[in-house]
Amino acid sequence: MAAEAPDPKSLADWQDAFQSPVPVVRRMEQQLRADLSTNKEKLRSLVGASYRELLGTAERIIEMDEEMQQVEANLGRISEGCKSRLLERTRENYGRWDGSTREQDKERFTFASLLALLQNCPLIISRLLRKGGSILLAAKILVISRRIHRALSQHEPVPPLASDIRGQLASLWRKLLRSIDRQFSNPEASTSRLVELMCAFSLATSSSLTDVLKHFQHVRLECIAAQFEGNHRDHARVLDALRLYSRTLQDTQAVLPNPIIENLVKLKSHPLFKDGEVRAVVELSLDVHERWIPDSIRHFTPWIGHEDLQKSDADKILRAWAKKAFSTVLEGLQRLLTGMEDFRGLVRLRTEIYTTWFDGRNRVAGFDSSGPLQGLRSAINEQLVQLVRERARRLHLVGTEVEAALEDWKDGITDEQQGLWELAGGSMNIADGAVGFRSAVLDRARGRNNAVGRVKGSYITWLRLVEEISTILKELREQKWDEDLDDEEDEFGLESRNAQLSEDDPELLENELRESLAASFAELQNAIEECSKKISEGDRGGKQAMFLLRVLRELRQNLPKGCDVASFGLSLVPSLHAVVAETASSRPLQAFASGFDRRFHHQRQSRALWEGSPPLPVQPSPGVFKLLHGLASSMADGPDIWSTDAAAALKDVASRRVTSDVERTLKSRTGNGLVNGVNHVTASRADYGQANGSVNGSVNGDTEDDEGSAEEDRTTQVLYDVALLQKVFSSRSPFTQRSDETDDLKQSLLSSLKLGESSKERLQKSVAEYWKRTQLLFALLT
Repeated sequence: MAAEAPDPKSLADWQDAFQSPVPVVRRMEQQLRADLSTNKEKLRSLVGASYRELLGTAERIIEMDEEMQQVEANLGRISEGCKSRLLERTRENYGRWDGSTREQDKERFTFASLLALLQNCPLIISRLLRKGGSILLAAKILVISRRIHRALSQHEPVPPLASDIRGQLASLWRKLLRSIDRQFSNPEASTSRLVELMCAFSLATSSSLTDVLKHFQHVRLECIAAQFEGNHRDHARVLDALRLYSRTLQDTQAVLPNPIIENLVKLKSHPLFKDGEVRAVVELSLDVHERWIPDSIRHFTPWIGHEDLQKSDADKILRAWAKKAFSTVLEGLQRLLTGMEDFRGLVRLRTEIYTTWFDGRNRVAGFDSSGPLQGLRSAINEQLVQLVRERARRLHLVGTEVEAALEDWKDGITDEQQGLWELAGGSMNIADGAVGFRSAVLDRARGRNNAVGRVKGSYITWLRLVEEISTILKELREQKWDEDLDDEEDEFGLESRNAQLSEDDPELLENELRESLAASFAELQNAIEECSKKISEGDRGGKQAMFLLRVLRELRQNLPKGCDVASFGLSLVPSLHAVVAETASSRPLQAFASGFDRRFHHQRQSRALWEGSPPLPVQPSPGVFKLLHGLASSMADGPDIWSTDAAAALKDVASRRVTSDVERTLKSRTGNGLVNGVNHVTASRADYGQANGSVNGSVNGDTEDDEGSAEEDRTTQVLYDVALLQKVFSSRSPFTQRSDETDDLKQSLLSSLKLGESSKERLQKSVAEYWKRTQLLFALLT
């Protein structure tokens, strides 16, 4: 491959080109020839372009020469026309012409300009009000339009457009004032915005600063009152009213005296047509119309009185308004609270009200907040106390349920009791720890039938309301009011605040709750006592007494905590126990009385089952056994009723009745008595009004000879029966009437039989052993 030809530009001498081989030299020759041809073409193009440029320059020089000749000719003509004499004559002629035409057109142009401005003013004001523009600018335009309309009204004839625009201006004036009042009502309005609104109101109504302040406060007062108008129960309205009250005091202090006075002085410092905002309104076209506006309008400066309001006067006005406004807040709050029945909702509102009142943003310098706070506390506490009373008084509904149950009593339905063992015949859900099964067992064991359940349900519903109050009062004591507290600004200190709101108020409500509950339970006890006095006779009366006892038991098991009602219903229990005991023991005692009298008079006592020497009874007579069995069977109808006191009441009734029946039978058998001791028994029973007659004459100690042995056996058996009954009926309650009539009868029988000490001890031991063996048969009597 041939070597590359060197670049000719790199050669130092022409001779160096021939130092290379011939092929290289020839390629170098070809390269040089090609470069020469290229440069030749470039040179030709450059020379041609330069020639055309030269020709264009020549043509432009010719044109410039022609133009210069024309300018020189014009300047010559101008110099001829600018001679001083000619100019003076021209000026004089123009002055005469202008003077003659100006006077003719001035009135016409003035009228046209005023009419054009008046026509545009309503449009400008409407636009500003509609799009939320400057209220102060709208008031300025309104004042200008009034001046223009007044000037046009003096023109003869009055243009129809002016009459039409008069109504528009009046409507816009009212709309402007409504817009100002609406923005006055906004508690979020800034101080600068309020100053602008006050200036606009003063300008639009020609009001002094005192009138402006009173109007502003009047608008805010109406807004506060509007929060409580109608049947609205929105709690937020109360908070808004409080915020508006505090914000009004703050706003008044913020705009007075310096900010508003400075802006009013600035407003009076120059004519309205010199105001920058007015001149910036494009629709007025002041660059066209200003020269034709009369001086009385163009130089009009509003006058606003602001010297009549001193700081001391402003403080008096503000305090008078604060008193009136807070009275409005309290009246509205009381109307709102009157219809509230939700205690928790009222307490929640209480918290929101105090939180709003103590908010640092609502604090007003120079105003004592303790007085208004006491007003708020009084209004809220009054309603809280009323709700506490009303909830406590609802306990009378329980008494109403009891009365309704007794009035609508239906035997076998109202007193229907489901047996405990009936649960064994069905299936019950035992999920969640068999809550339903346990509840059913307890309901049957405690005699909770439908009637008792309705009374208990009513009471539990009431109790939950009372417990809710107690829970809420505890929460009130735990509230702390120490947020945003500034000791230098807040005159109502933290300690006093917490003491009043977290201690005094809950204590007031707790005392009222205790007193109301005590009164309500006393009223309920009186109602139940009245019901107990109206219960029927016989078996129905016993069932009704059992119903009342079950109701009292259910109520006493769920008494409110922290209230002195522990003795509720206790005074009614003994009388109800007595009714139940009389009803339960009536039939068994009647059967015993008739059977005992028959057996004692017509049957001989068998000694076959006696034991020992001498023989003594070791078991009671069939009548006594039937008596005990009958009493136990009667008590089994409602076993939940037979508490220790109830059983003691039954034993007391049975003891007195049995003793009376035995004594009566013995007296009829022996004439005037058994022995002298019988007289003592008869005399001791006289206190109970159960003696069959007075004892006349002396006791005949001798008995008939043919009945001696049989009489002694019957008396011995009676002695055993009496001793056994004394053993059974020995348990008494403090609420039952204690008596020793059975023991007196026993001593009388012992005296008549003349038993030895060993026989007495053996008889007493036999009674104890028999009762020990058989007492489980009569479990409810033990």
